[in-house]
Amino acid sequence: MTVTASEATKDGPHSLLGLAVNRADVPAAGGGLDDASWVRALTGFVSFIPHTARLQVSVDEVAAPAVRMTLPWQAALVGDPHRHLVHGGVLTMFADTLCGSAVLTGLERPEVCPTLDLRLDHYRPGVEGMALIGEARVLRVTESMVFTEAQIWQQPGKLLCRTIGNFVRLGARNTPPGFGEALMAAAQGRPSARAAGSVIDDPQKTADDEALPAVSQPFVSRPGDGLQHARRFVEGQRTRGDLADLLASLPYARAIGLGLCSLAPSSLAEDDPLPTTPLRYAMAAMPENVGNPMLPAVHGGVLAAAMETAATLEVLRLNGRGGRQARLPKLIDFSIDYLATARGDSVTRIDCEVLREGRRMANVRVSAWQHSSQRPVASARMHFVLEPLAREQEA
Repeated sequence: MTVTASEATKDGPHSLLGLAVNRADVPAAGGGLDDASWVRALTGFVSFIPHTARLQVSVDEVAAPAVRMTLPWQAALVGDPHRHLVHGGVLTMFADTLCGSAVLTGLERPEVCPTLDLRLDHYRPGVEGMALIGEARVLRVTESMVFTEAQIWQQPGKLLCRTIGNFVRLGARNTPPGFGEALMAAAQGRPSARAAGSVIDDPQKTADDEALPAVSQPFVSRPGDGLQHARRFVEGQRTRGDLADLLASLPYARAIGLGLCSLAPSSLAEDDPLPTTPLRYAMAAMPENVGNPMLPAVHGGVLAAAMETAATLEVLRLNGRGGRQARLPKLIDFSIDYLATARGDSVTRIDCEVLREGRRMANVRVSAWQHSSQRPVASARMHFVLEPLAREQEA
């Protein structure tokens, strides 16, 4: 049975909204707006971001410099159809949105502050049918940085993850004209026009981009054909076609346009066994993936979700070889560094390297890039625990 945000409790174990603000660390908390005005301003903010608008993220409460938001349940959030679990990348996307929104409430005046890095510790997976509730707060503001923390849960007393997020201050000079004005207009309940150039109308495409598989009907899960879950993949033949079917069976991966980009050697057929050499994944240029429409730039959380998915598939693809027991990877922690702007009108390619795969743990390094693998837009590291196939995941 689906549980809506109104039906789910909104009190986490230790609410970040109730914690005292250290004025020495966050001297401009609130920025001259009352909390009710910030609810309206941030509602306009998440409505302006294509990805969070599509997911219908809502702002529930603000106690500057802390915020609470809800991500309502929808089928597109599924990452494991077999075990009915939320895609881990959804938590990263939501955490990035929470922390970025809290940043705005901790500054004297609105600035665009891109994410420098995020780290998530996953305590338990999210389960389908329940809204995600999250809180974030600003810990400290300096001339160049804003430090934040966040937490996400579905049920009282059961945190899904905790997050540390660091953001770079660009200052008033480097903030796009109209950004602050639009936020203040939303705070006063007045409509504001989108900034010029905020919509991707005619994206530039390269020859490699055209070779990517088409992505249709974003945010809609396709019926059960082919492989539906990781269990059948690791127990099966594990061909290129099998991997493509597995990727297509993940609703959130399909929603962000993630697919296979290339294979080495490229001459292998769809039904040939996959090689042990790394594959390359690609995330299509989609307006729904944009987090900053003014550039436009890919939502940092969406980029992280694509990288996490690629890493999970690489662990699945490689584990169980050499006669070892095949196991399912469960994400334990995720750390990402944002190195450059990922343009929303360009395809993003993702390369993974499994640094170590033991009997119980796997460590993966991931790089995302757009125009040259030598100029990555983000790099990430993550650890997975490898669970036996017979063991059911705890919610």
